[in-house]
Amino acid sequence: MSREKLRQIFIEEANEIIEKMDVDIINYEESPNDKALLNEIFRGVHTLKGSANAFNFARLGEFVHHFEDVLDYFRNSDVTPSSVDVDLFLESVNVIKETLLCEVDESEKLPVEYTPCLAKIQQILLHVNDIKAPEESSNNDLSLEFGNDAFFQVPSAVSEDFLVELRPNETLFKIILRFDEDIYLRGFDHFLYFKNLLHVGRILASFWRVPEYSAEELFDVERNAIQEVTLYLASEKEAESIADIFAFLEENEYVVEEIHAKAVAPQSVEASKSVVLPEEKEEIKRSTVVSKNFLKIDALKLDELFDSIGELVIAQNYLGENTKIKAIADAEVTKTIENLSKITRLIQNRVMSLRMIPIRDTFDKMKRVVRDSSKKVNKPIHLMLEGEETEIDKTMVEALSDPLVHIIRNAIDHGIESSVEERLKAGKSEEGMVNLRAYHRGGTIIIEVKDDGRGINKAKVYHKALERGLVSKDEELSDAQIYALIMQPGFSTADVISDISGRGVGLDVVKTAIEVVRGKVDISSEEGKGTTFSIVLPLTLAIIDGMIVRSNEKIFIIPTLCITESFRPKETSVHSAGGKEEFVQLRSELLPIVRLSRVLELDDGMPNPWECTLVCIENARGKFALLVDELVGRQQVVIKTLGGFLAKTEGVSGGAVMGNGEIALILNVEELY
Repeated sequence: MSREKLRQIFIEEANEIIEKMDVDIINYEESPNDKALLNEIFRGVHTLKGSANAFNFARLGEFVHHFEDVLDYFRNSDVTPSSVDVDLFLESVNVIKETLLCEVDESEKLPVEYTPCLAKIQQILLHVNDIKAPEESSNNDLSLEFGNDAFFQVPSAVSEDFLVELRPNETLFKIILRFDEDIYLRGFDHFLYFKNLLHVGRILASFWRVPEYSAEELFDVERNAIQEVTLYLASEKEAESIADIFAFLEENEYVVEEIHAKAVAPQSVEASKSVVLPEEKEEIKRSTVVSKNFLKIDALKLDELFDSIGELVIAQNYLGENTKIKAIADAEVTKTIENLSKITRLIQNRVMSLRMIPIRDTFDKMKRVVRDSSKKVNKPIHLMLEGEETEIDKTMVEALSDPLVHIIRNAIDHGIESSVEERLKAGKSEEGMVNLRAYHRGGTIIIEVKDDGRGINKAKVYHKALERGLVSKDEELSDAQIYALIMQPGFSTADVISDISGRGVGLDVVKTAIEVVRGKVDISSEEGKGTTFSIVLPLTLAIIDGMIVRSNEKIFIIPTLCITESFRPKETSVHSAGGKEEFVQLRSELLPIVRLSRVLELDDGMPNPWECTLVCIENARGKFALLVDELVGRQQVVIKTLGGFLAKTEGVSGGAVMGNGEIALILNVEELY
C-alpha cells in the first residue's frame, strides 16, 4: 500500500475519531464518574497521536501528545474534571480539527487558539509532572507497565494451564497478533494494544516470536519485524468487546479465541512465561473466533450500484407489463417472471439498506451545539433525544446536519426565554427544554425540533413582513403562512444581533437545504408555550413502493405508505355541503373527497363518487379520500426528477418510467389536501 493511500486513510479515520471525541466528551460531562468513557476518549487521542507522528504532522502530534497526558492524568487519578476542564477538552478538540486541516493543506499557519489552548494544557501538566516526576524513567520495566509479573520466564506449553488463574466471572482468551510490516507507518504498535487490553481485562502472559538477525544493519526501524505475538487475557467482557480494540487492524492481523477447559489428562508443566514463543503442540479448542467483516466502499461506487438497481427495476417492470410476454400462455414462463420479480425486489431492498444508517450520530453532534449555544446566550438548556435509532438515507443524513444546527440555535436564542425569572413567571422550569425527535409517519420520516419557549409572535412577524414588502395589507394569511415568513431570506425579528443569530441568515438556508433532498419544513407554534419545526423527508431518494392509479386516462403513482385503504362507496354514504364540498362516510369517520382530476386541472367532469374508486390517504393534516377512476396495481418504481421547469408543480413530487415506457407522475399527498 502506497504512503499516499495510507495518508488518505489516516485523514478519513482521524476525522471519525475527532467527531467521536466531540460526542464522547459531552457524554462524559453528563456522567463524570464513567471511567470507561474517559478511557475511550483517551484511546482515540492516543491513536490520533501515533498516526499524526507517523505522517510527520509534527504540530498536530505535539498538541495531541500534551492533550493525551492530561487525559491520562484524569483517568489514572481520583480527580474528576471540572466544568472548566471539560471546556478545555472541547476547545482542544476544536484546535485538533483546525490543526489537522492546516497539516493536510501544508499551511505554515496555525489556528489562532493553538498556542493559548496548549498553554492551558501545559498549566495542568505542571501539577501533574510534579506528582509523577519521581516515578518516571526512560527504562521502564515492561513487565511492570503491562502487569505481566513473569514477562521473561519460560513459556507454558498448554493454553489451558492459564485457566487456574481465572477469577470468578472471568473468561480466558488467547489473542494472536500477526502485524503487517507497515504497522508503525499506520501509527500502531504492539504495546498500544497491550495497554488498551488492560481496560477490558488482565494480561496473564505474552509470548513473542522475534526473528534473529546476523548483522545489525539488516534491521529496519521503520518496518515491523516481530512475526507473531501471542498473549493470554483474563476478562469479564465478551469476545466482541475485546475484538473492538482491534477495529483499526486488518482482518488477517489478529485472532481472538475463547479458551475452555478440555476433558484431558492434566499436564505436569509449570505455568510460566517467556519472551520467545516456542511451537505449541497441543490442540486448542476454538469456540469463538471474532473478526470484523466491515468493508469501506467508495460512495461513488455505491451510487452507481443504486442507479444500476434502479434500471434493473425498470427492466423487470417492462418484462412484467410486456403484452407479448403476457400473451404466452405458459406456466413456466409465468413462474420465471414471478421469481425474477421476487429476486429483483430482494436485491433492491438489500441495496437500499446499504445506504440506510441510524440518525444517532447526527443527533449526538447536536449535544455540542446545544452546549455551546447555551453558554453563549447564558441560558440553561436541556436537550432531549428521541428516536435515535430511526434509519434514514445516508445522503439525507449528511444534508440534515447544517439545517438542524440552524434550527436548534434559533430555538435557543429566539425561542427560549431570556432569563430564568421570565420562565418562572410563566410557570415553567428554570431550565429550557429542546426536544429533538425522529420518527416514521406514512411514507416519510419526520425530524422534529421542539422548544418550550415563548413561541412565535405572529403580530411581530406579520408587521416585519409588511415593512419588507413580503405581504400586502389586504392579504389574509393563515397561521402556517405567517410562520413560513420567517424562512424568507434575510428575515429576522431579533432586536439584538448575537453570536448565533439575528442577522437574518439561517432559516432560509434550512428551507433551501431541505428542499434539495425533496423535503419540506413545517412550523407550528403557540405563544407562551413553544414552537415546533418539523422536517418532513422521504424514506429514500431512489426507489419507492407505489400504488398505480388512473384518472382521465392518465397514470399516477401514490406512495403506498400513505394509503390506509381503498374502496368504492355506496351512494348513501356520499354527502355534500353547499353543493361544493363532498364527504364520504367511512365507518365512523366522515372524510372529505378530493377529486384528483380537479386538483391537477385535468378535467372539469364530475362523475359520481359511487361510480369511481376512493383511496383513503393520510397526511400531516389528517385523512381524506382521493377520487380516481381505477386502481391499476402496485409496483416499485425508480424516482426521477422532473427538472427545473416542473420541479415546483403542486401536488407532484417526481416521475417514474413505467414498464411500457410511459412516464407516470408521483403524487405528493401533502399538497393534494
